[in-house]
Amino acid sequence: MPDIVFPSLGCRFVSVLDCLDSEGDNTDMLHFRSLMNDFHLRDLSAKIKSVLHSKKLAGQFVSSYTPYGYRKSAGDHHKLEIDEYAASIVRRIYEMRSAGTAYGKITATLNREGISSPRVYWSNVNGKSGCKTAQLWTCATVKVILNNEIYRGILRMNCSGSRSYKDSTMIHKPESE
Repeated sequence: MPDIVFPSLGCRFVSVLDCLDSEGDNTDMLHFRSLMNDFHLRDLSAKIKSVLHSKKLAGQFVSSYTPYGYRKSAGDHHKLEIDEYAASIVRRIYEMRSAGTAYGKITATLNREGISSPRVYWSNVNGKSGCKTAQLWTCATVKVILNNEIYRGILRMNCSGSRSYKDSTMIHKPESE
């Protein structure tokens, strides 16, 4: 393949480490190495997915970011703890909504009172300065919080994944998985 693709693009492939040059006659090894690298990546991907799947089945939290109102446990980063300050804001959002307050009014109240948005709060807690986006609460953020099952005690993971290690397109998995 490289002996066809690269010349058709008007360039050549040179690998100093493997002593390969697509302009020479020694491209047979390039195909073999490419095939072996592909098998290695497929095997590595399967192992990583297997480890993540077993952690999810054990109920461990494996996401990079915690939902607003939670933080990762200091002793075990695969467990969530309640962040009391942010949790009080989440409880207040639920109380306002159950009292019939519209999303826009909830958002306006939080912004008027100067309560940091989840993104700004996360940046401040984790020592990341200069949060340039999501300075204010939005209706979408309030809706996400109100519709997130984690606030009802349900930790749902493994809902989506990629088709393969070569294709990063995310697909939704059936509920049985």
